[in-house]
Amino acid sequence: MTIETPLGSIAAVSLAPMAVLPERQGQQIGSELVRRGLAELRARGERIVIVLGHEHYYPRFGFSSEMARSLQSPFPPDAFMALELVEGALAGIRGVVRYPAAFGL
Repeated sequence: MTIETPLGSIAAVSLAPMAVLPERQGQQIGSELVRRGLAELRARGERIVIVLGHEHYYPRFGFSSEMARSLQSPFPPDAFMALELVEGALAGIRGVVRYPAAFGL
């Protein structure tokens, strides 16, 4: 995905929808999936991660709706969050988030 700014496109990634079967919830499976996914993104050199998700779940991994406030999206602000994998990656960035066609947006 990209963040379109007046100065050009900035690469970002989206943490795609994640779900755990109800009978498996509460076993840290979802948390482990998020942690491993973020570790893989760091290893790949990604800098910015965007997530649309539960406002009380994703902040435990460092996601913040405040960090995403300068990014325009079609989603409710409390559920739209960002995480810097590299400190300062979103500093001064203002723009519109563009998802790949596969997201259907």
